[in-house]
Amino acid sequence: MLRISKMTDYAVLILANLALHDKNLLTAKEIASETHISLPTVQKILKKLNRKSLVVSKQGASGGYVLADDTKDISVADLLMKLDGDLSITQCSSDEDQCQVEDFCNIGNAWQMINQRVQWALNDITLGDLIQPSRIEQFISANIPVSKQNH
Repeated sequence: MLRISKMTDYAVLILANLALHDKNLLTAKEIASETHISLPTVQKILKKLNRKSLVVSKQGASGGYVLADDTKDISVADLLMKLDGDLSITQCSSDEDQCQVEDFCNIGNAWQMINQRVQWALNDITLGDLIQPSRIEQFISANIPVSKQNH
């Protein structure tokens, strides 16, 4: 099954939480409380997000974290690449590795096409879309509830 890691899932949730608060600084404790992710995990993820220039941290009594300027407009594909690296669904669809049987495989091109379509879909959705899904509702199955909260 194709799946992002739990830490990356949490990182996107933290970024979405910060995006909901626009330019207001939030402490790690506030983020943990709002996302229901443990404080040590939030702190670890915030350090990584800061190193990847997705959030900005401000030290001091009135400090906290806020999204970097362009993070709300970043595509989900770019977010996942910054957090996890290569997004290939199979080894043959990766630019980094070469499959040992690639030269003899008659389905590799299909996996590459599938991988490309997944990339296109992830490139077409931004962090902002995740918190305001009105632009992507038409693509979501009627079986999946979409939150219509206005933040």
